[in-house]
Amino acid sequence: MKEKVSISSVAETLNTTPLNVLMHVKRGILAGTEEEGGWMIDKASLNALVAKTGGSKADDVCARGCVKKHVCGGGCG
Repeated sequence: MKEKVSISSVAETLNTTPLNVLMHVKRGILAGTEEEGGWMIDKASLNALVAKTGGSKADDVCARGCVKKHVCGGGCG
């Protein structure tokens, strides 16, 4: 059985919000499943993201007010 962690725990680990974690799941950056009305994140996918980013959210996810102004093609702003 795969080890899973709560979305709030992942948000704390990545220093972001639960909504941002859900967007990571939607984009395929993190593996997650909805269970009993809440989301659980596969711990191996979290560990891989932390190893890649050093513990922050994914590089290809822009924040509101992104200074790249759509240069990355991410559709933020």
